[in-house]
Amino acid sequence: MQTHAKMNQQEQKWLVLLYSLMELDGGSQRKNVLRHIQENGYWHKNDQNDVPRTTRNEKAWRNDFSYERQHLVEKGYMQSGLQGIWQITEAGREYVNSLGEKLKDLPAGSETCCTPDFLHRFFQTQVYSEDTADQLLLEQLFREEALEEPLTALSDKPAPKGPAANRSGGRMVYLRDPSVARRALAYAGHRCEVDGTHPSFRRRNADHLYMEPHHLIPMAKTEHFGVSLDREQNIFSLCSNCHNQIHYGTREDVRRIISLLFRKREREIGSILGRDITLEEIYQIYHVT
Repeated sequence: MQTHAKMNQQEQKWLVLLYSLMELDGGSQRKNVLRHIQENGYWHKNDQNDVPRTTRNEKAWRNDFSYERQHLVEKGYMQSGLQGIWQITEAGREYVNSLGEKLKDLPAGSETCCTPDFLHRFFQTQVYSEDTADQLLLEQLFREEALEEPLTALSDKPAPKGPAANRSGGRMVYLRDPSVARRALAYAGHRCEVDGTHPSFRRRNADHLYMEPHHLIPMAKTEHFGVSLDREQNIFSLCSNCHNQIHYGTREDVRRIISLLFRKREREIGSILGRDITLEEIYQIYHVT
């Protein structure tokens, strides 16, 4: 099995800096880049909780990012010679993808210096396969504090498709809201919806069992249905075994599990789609007809 070196703090800093430049259309003045990182809460240090640098009239984290900018210029990931402008290169954009893969490989629960706000924004605006996107959502939920979302009455009306990131040749990638996934798990009582007696373990820093969220109709089908699929009615709470069976199990196992889940919420799913949907259509989505 291939192993990767653990992503260190310097690489996390590089990722935050380069990704911020991408969000600023490729570059901006130094003060604007650092303000972007500060205002979006991307780094664990900021103007409110860091110490001043004695040799410069600014907080230490700002000076640290300026120092790392020099390393990125030397490596060809940022441009040099631009007066006061920090700008990413094409090599830097490619390096962001490499760093993103390394960040994705961090074990769930690993300590990071980039904040949950950064992880949320970064993971949800990258293009990944549907299976990988599921895993990224799971890792994000694990890294964040075990917050309980208030349970309110759910709307049974179709909702707009929601925010999307335009990436990879115009492909629309629709973002997942972790608060929706948390509520879906809570609505299910943090039990497996295939069988509530399926074993799991108590999640760290929480008083409930560990479960994994699964969009029955994948988010990749958002354009096809024309409405938001990131809805509690479409998200099921599954034990790790059942979730992996859906993604990697035999045709018979996949049909059995998705059939059971669909019949539990056939009416609710039809409501948020704005039309009826059949089990045969679900089978076609999963290529198990």
